Amino acid sequence: MLSPLQPLYLLLVVEPSTCPERLREVEAWEARSGRSLPAVVREFFTRLATIPMAPNEYQRRVWNAPEPGAVIVGRVTDDEWEVPLPDLWAEYRDGTLETLTSVLTAVERATGDELDVPTPPSALHGPLVYFQTDVMRQWRVFFELDGSRDPPVHEHHRDRGWSPPRSFSSWLFDAFLDGYLHQDMVPYSFWGKNADLARSEAACPVQPFRNGRWLRASQGPFSAEAHAALKERFSSYSRVYATKATLHDFSLAEGGWLWIVADEDSSEWWIAGETNEHVVELARAARDLGQLTAPLVADTPEGAAVLELLGATVPL
Repeated sequence: MLSPLQPLYLLLVVEPSTCPERLREVEAWEARSGRSLPAVVREFFTRLATIPMAPNEYQRRVWNAPEPGAVIVGRVTDDEWEVPLPDLWAEYRDGTLETLTSVLTAVERATGDELDVPTPPSALHGPLVYFQTDVMRQWRVFFELDGSRDPPVHEHHRDRGWSPPRSFSSWLFDAFLDGYLHQDMVPYSFWGKNADLARSEAACPVQPFRNGRWLRASQGPFSAEAHAALKERFSSYSRVYATKATLHDFSLAEGGWLWIVADEDSSEWWIAGETNEHVVELARAARDLGQLTAPLVADTPEGAAVLELLGATVPL
């Protein structure tokens, strides 16, 4: 089964792998405490993200002048940037994220009566664990130990109270999406408050979806028959993507592409293009040739406009 974080990996063009040091820390804590992290939270804190590098295509404003001797977080080469996923979060967000060690300690001690808030949200199925706040400390973010793989996230605002809960993976996707698209941000190491500007002028992490024209879907297995039909229609290639998964790439001659990450049980679909017409063409091919029956999801107004052209509506 593919990770619920797979849509985020596709948005950021991340090749996921495991950070050995952080995984060892989690495994040592599990052996000592007899406790465990929810699977998606564990994945977030132990993942390495590798993102391709390319010449800088976008003129960016400098958010703040870099400090003397500023460096790029993680490991960067001419071809790729490798950075732990929590550190990548900090590259897009102004706020404070708890360290893995702090989260493990909080999970081990979690009870229902330790929250520094006036009243907890209703209908909880387990204790809350604090793990993030914003730079102004107006918002406090918790995940719920309800026994699920992808636990609910609860956000509390100092003045407005609790927001409706959403899954950890959805919360994380939206957090990155806000920085990536709405705030028009390249990660801070490349074009922000700690940027190595001399290096990032020449190259930065690829960000191919800045126009907002994409749709995505989650489905069961990707069949050999569907693969053959799409391969006959489009330029294509397939490669090993992550543990027990394959990335299939189907491209128009110019202007658009369909990515499908699939394992034995499930598939994640990402349809993107330079124009609405490109996305429409690929989406129809995904339906007609690729046997995609799952609902298409739009994360942006531009994506919603494409859905309208397709005769579908999905609330943002």
